[in-house]
Amino acid sequence: MNRHLLALAALCALSGTAVAQSTVTVYGVLDTNLGMGTGSVSDNKQVGTGGLAGSRLGFRGTEDLGGGLKANFLIEHGLNSDNGTQASPAAFWNRLSYVGLAGGWGELQLGRVYTPTFLVHATYDAFGPQGVAAQQVLFGSMEIAQPANIRANNAVNYLTPAGLGGFMANAQVSAGEGAPGKYTGVSAGYQGGGFAGHVALGRYDNPAIDDLSSLTVGARYKFGDFTLYGLYDRANSGNSLDTHGLQVSGMYAIGALELKASYAQASRETPAGVDAGTSKRTGIGAVYHLSKRTALYGSYARIGNSDGANAALNGAVTAANQGSTGLDLGIRHAF
Repeated sequence: MNRHLLALAALCALSGTAVAQSTVTVYGVLDTNLGMGTGSVSDNKQVGTGGLAGSRLGFRGTEDLGGGLKANFLIEHGLNSDNGTQASPAAFWNRLSYVGLAGGWGELQLGRVYTPTFLVHATYDAFGPQGVAAQQVLFGSMEIAQPANIRANNAVNYLTPAGLGGFMANAQVSAGEGAPGKYTGVSAGYQGGGFAGHVALGRYDNPAIDDLSSLTVGARYKFGDFTLYGLYDRANSGNSLDTHGLQVSGMYAIGALELKASYAQASRETPAGVDAGTSKRTGIGAVYHLSKRTALYGSYARIGNSDGANAALNGAVTAANQGSTGLDLGIRHAF
């Protein structure tokens, strides 16, 4: 009997060791705001979501396999916090869904992940990836029409390890699996002191829309409490429109308060070089951190259109060459 008890105790001890080597974290973001958009055709008022960060529910885990090798996974569901619906009707785990291995050689991820191109757009905008004042360069680019404009399905993604003297790289290829929309991209960057910068090259093989090649360059420099950001993007198509965009933005931190401003211009032209639409967006905003998890924010932006462009904000509709304004006032809580 004692031998059985000892065996059971040993089994419990081994089980406890295995559990200790594996961790799973549940996390999320809820971001809801009052939004307004104006345009020459129609205005819009709404209770919206994602004015500062995308609302989400996520699970991430890691298991120590020994010898410096770890298994990782992450699944992330995007939702609309204003009405409880999922952000993408087509997929529940629509934000991220991957499994991979990591070691001293870096990390390999398989599944649905952010593209190297988008990560440069998101990193080098003072307003981040979302909000009424953010991402005019991306939304004005032909990249936004591609299925892999932000994330790529069926991707093989490699990230270099830390400890390379501030240098880093990201390479990714996604399988078309018999359908159009394959993405291939690579980025290289450096971070040291107050400086960080990245260059990304992307290729979208998509004959259903148009093949596209892109170059995206971003940089930021921190001067004490002020951070200056710069972003440039150019996308060249095979037969339709070419686009180029430029943005300068900044963020000034005063204790728990962040003040932000940006100016961005995105232009489209035919292969013959004829202007086919230019949108210029100016934006200002503020974020006040009530705690490490909760923040209040407000953002205001104005778009001016020319050469036939009709970009609008927050669900408003505007005619070609007419302007639009947008306002977000919201709260974001992370858990």
